[in-house]
Amino acid sequence: MSNLSDEGMDIDVEVYKISLPPQVDRRKIQAKKDIISGKPIYRYHDTKFSLSKKQIIDLLMGTKLYGKPGVALRELLQNSIDACLLRQKLSELWGIEYTPKVKVSLYTKNNVDYLRVSDNGVGMNQHIIDNYYTNVGCSYYSSREFSELMVSFKSSFTPISRFGIGILSCFMVCDSMEVTTRRIRERFECDEALHISIEGYESLFVISDSNKKEPGTDTILTLRPVHPWDRMNEEEFMQCIKGIVPNPAVQIEIETNKGSELYSSDYFDDLDLKPLLDYSWNNIKNIRKIDIDLICEEYGFKGKGCIGILIKNGLPAEEIEILSKDVEIDGEIYTLSSNIKYKTNCITETSTSISVDEDGEIDTNTSWSERFKSKASLSIHGIEVPYNLFPDYSNRMSKAVLKIPFPFSFRLDIGVNSDLNLNSARDQIIYDEKWLTFEENLYRIICRRLKDTLSSSDWKILNEIIQKNNTDTFSRVANSFE
Repeated sequence: MSNLSDEGMDIDVEVYKISLPPQVDRRKIQAKKDIISGKPIYRYHDTKFSLSKKQIIDLLMGTKLYGKPGVALRELLQNSIDACLLRQKLSELWGIEYTPKVKVSLYTKNNVDYLRVSDNGVGMNQHIIDNYYTNVGCSYYSSREFSELMVSFKSSFTPISRFGIGILSCFMVCDSMEVTTRRIRERFECDEALHISIEGYESLFVISDSNKKEPGTDTILTLRPVHPWDRMNEEEFMQCIKGIVPNPAVQIEIETNKGSELYSSDYFDDLDLKPLLDYSWNNIKNIRKIDIDLICEEYGFKGKGCIGILIKNGLPAEEIEILSKDVEIDGEIYTLSSNIKYKTNCITETSTSISVDEDGEIDTNTSWSERFKSKASLSIHGIEVPYNLFPDYSNRMSKAVLKIPFPFSFRLDIGVNSDLNLNSARDQIIYDEKWLTFEENLYRIICRRLKDTLSSSDWKILNEIIQKNNTDTFSRVANSFE
């Protein structure tokens, strides 16, 4: 209709004029009736989807959907790290010095435990609080105004935070919290400092002025009597933090009742693989352990790994017979044997033995066990992902798993040049293009390191073994390194 009066339209607008009454009595509006049955052709009711705020929030915060209650600490840490990284980016653009820092404290006062996470990042103002901090599932870093901010600086910023329930996760471990924050706006200009009191996720926020001088955010949770860290000693709590953020992008200070400790990305560099190499990786004469680094700037990889290779007479082997002996008992020959061979992600040991039952009959028994089982520790942008990259009962329905024709245990952090999509609980990897790219890139690094470590003849033999095992993607990648 809006085009009817456009210039060049030879149309009598009056023909299309609709006279509307100033007021309509809706009580007289009825559905059209069927001519035959006399019944309305549809029923009008105010029926539509609706959400029960309390039940939905309870569902979101249930451990079945969102993982363990301890994720509250992870949410606070990654929010603080992002705030510091953004301020670091802005400080570089403004040409001013800035040292980012995050502090985590667990302390007891008047027999009540408190968890405190503070940072000297960009902080928040009333606008950020109203539109993002309190808005579940809405991220400032994915907003239009943030994009416009980065465009104005002709820069970009990739947060480490993932979609989640954000600040609501805190109420999985506490019933009340206090937040003090001040946002930096310009090079030497800040918004007014604010203090926020929250008594449960259904309560209103009580916001007042604060005397906080420096930009940043300080969050204090009044923990429930039973919480994820109530039975941890100081050392265990510190290790818990380091486990959540094994490769921090900014320096983190951990403080308890008995002292404090600073750690940074150097911690990740110094981590060894011993926790991943369990008893099944004990030294075996015919298995060679090869240590490799997984550092690759192109892929954004940082880490190290260990590979187990079968060796016979100094050369890679597909299978090794450790024992084969015939034993004669009552005129019958029984064979005792033991051998080891490759299986996807491990080496298996198969043994045949004999035993005598209660009736004096001789039985032959065959048993097998997994040796050198693969195990991995993965973090993305410094934050731990509690997910097993190798198939087991916990991920039996997932396609996002590694299949390698030999044992390989590793510790890896994925940086800014790579990424993986996770579910909202951040404990499952989504099988998509990003996973396929990650998988192939990891296999390429493994093959490249093996080829560089082994002699050309040994690599050729091992590659032939890999092709026989036919582990799809890995076999294809290895074949490209002939």
